[in-house]
Amino acid sequence: MKRGYPPLRLGVVLLTLTLVWRMLGAPVTGAEWRALDVPFWQARVLLPGRVERVFSLWCGQPNRDAADSAQQRTRDDRLALLGAQTAQPRLLQVWNDQSGTMETMDLETYVYGVVAAEMPAAYHTEALKAQAVAARTRALYQQAGEGCSLAQGADVCTRSGHCQGFADSGSLAQRWGNEYSLYQQRLLEAVSSTQGQVLTYEGEPILVMYHAISGGRTEDVQAVFAQALPYLVSVDSSGEEGVRGYREDVSFSLNEAAQLLQQAFPDMQVSPDALQKTLVIASHTPTGRVESLLLCGDQVKATDFRTALGLRSTMFTFTMDGESITFHQTGYGHGVGMSQAGANRMAADGSTCAEILSHYYPGTTMEKR
Repeated sequence: MKRGYPPLRLGVVLLTLTLVWRMLGAPVTGAEWRALDVPFWQARVLLPGRVERVFSLWCGQPNRDAADSAQQRTRDDRLALLGAQTAQPRLLQVWNDQSGTMETMDLETYVYGVVAAEMPAAYHTEALKAQAVAARTRALYQQAGEGCSLAQGADVCTRSGHCQGFADSGSLAQRWGNEYSLYQQRLLEAVSSTQGQVLTYEGEPILVMYHAISGGRTEDVQAVFAQALPYLVSVDSSGEEGVRGYREDVSFSLNEAAQLLQQAFPDMQVSPDALQKTLVIASHTPTGRVESLLLCGDQVKATDFRTALGLRSTMFTFTMDGESITFHQTGYGHGVGMSQAGANRMAADGSTCAEILSHYYPGTTMEKR
């Protein structure tokens, strides 16, 4: 063998490692790395299940279909037991916005579906627990109050932008695929270990709000929803910078943007030319988010502007080149309450569920109801 050439054994080892890397579903191309829902270091939670599948493929399991069917029945039974763990399960009237039907659902099963819909299942366990407590609190707050305005008699609905998102087992099976069993186990643990626990302020469940990515600091509720609440104030949420979607640009042609804004603000005369000449940011909130803009000589709330164009957040700047407008966005969501990405970062640094919730909802108490 010539000097400088790698030994045959080394080549075999590298080839084997590459094969195993791919069989475990690990990313290789730039697009695959960018498509990761969570940082790659955190994808370790997927490793046991994927290793098991690799060995199953290599070693063979003749009764694999029967085993999978038995495991599915066991998982479904465990999910059904969530609501049966208390003597008198708390029931909710849930308006299924997708099917247009009202469903009676026990609280803990509902919480499981909300956590599955609202937070990546690969997030740290303590972050998932915090999400479970938040989801449960929001449901009980609405049940004790005015419920959901989408349907008469509903406590909550499954529309994420209105009450809370909700995912059933069928949609989760499609989304999670081969990781279904692993992810379900993680969420069952998060929900069952916090069963009945809610956040209260002065003895009553609070109005919980949360969002995906804060951009470094959460927003005061008064800046977004025009009401002051002592537990929904701006707090630091550092450490989110590595999350996919922390910064994203989106572009519109001037004509497209003008049409969307005209639909949202029919009293204005929004043309591509007027948009280019008159659009300026008028003010910011103390957290750096846009508070208002000037358009065609009128002041527009940034929250309404964001809705009109479907922007990810109100933490943005923009540039125009004569043909298009590009928004440079930071964060995702309204910014009020718990940042899910920030909660995950805190959990990664060793914070507990209670510590995460205390940070994002200052002055509240976690108690069992």
